[in-house]
Amino acid sequence: MIGNIVRYNFFALDNADMETYALDYAIVLDRDEENDIIKILPFTSKYNKDSIENFCIGSIPGFVEIKNEGYVNNKQYVHFDKIMDVNVEELYPVHHQDVYGRITRDNSGEPINVKLADEQLDIVVNRYGIYEAGEERNIINLLSKADPKYVINTEDNDIENLRQVCDKEMDKYREYNFNDKKVVIFFVDGDRYSVVMKTTENNDLEVRNTEIKKIFS
Repeated sequence: MIGNIVRYNFFALDNADMETYALDYAIVLDRDEENDIIKILPFTSKYNKDSIENFCIGSIPGFVEIKNEGYVNNKQYVHFDKIMDVNVEELYPVHHQDVYGRITRDNSGEPINVKLADEQLDIVVNRYGIYEAGEERNIINLLSKADPKYVINTEDNDIENLRQVCDKEMDKYREYNFNDKKVVIFFVDGDRYSVVMKTTENNDLEVRNTEIKKIFS
């Protein structure tokens, strides 16, 4: 079941923002068999520049949406900031369809459920492991989840000021992506701070994160 695409009624949530209300589908990440609890990762076709908590996984094989132009197989963006646990009976399977809306069936005539391609599932599981690392919502843990190509240049940041709050819980944050930079604006105890990360050729997450901890130590 891991990697399957399901439908969930996000509109029924009591405390959801407008972005959550716009969601309809999710990826099954994990299952607690004993309690029949499913961990789901919501996604949407709404364009979202690659960020720390959202990124594009491409088009999902057999997954189509009904748009003004008909049945469309769009690129999808996962939302790691909206992961949630739900009861298994609250989920509905999504069936494999072509761009004409025709449902694909197996040899016995049963509809085939949509699921991620193997390479998509590998990417999602890997990123989920990174996202779950570090329980406290502070700037160090947040930056450690960014793509390894983003590094901190000490010349672009007030490091001494950031060291005072780097391990404190953030009230909230906003992320802005430019051609070669990522800027994170965050608040601690009501005060505003910012971090600038630059794009490099680095692809080693451990090396980059070690450097982040060294800079803030």
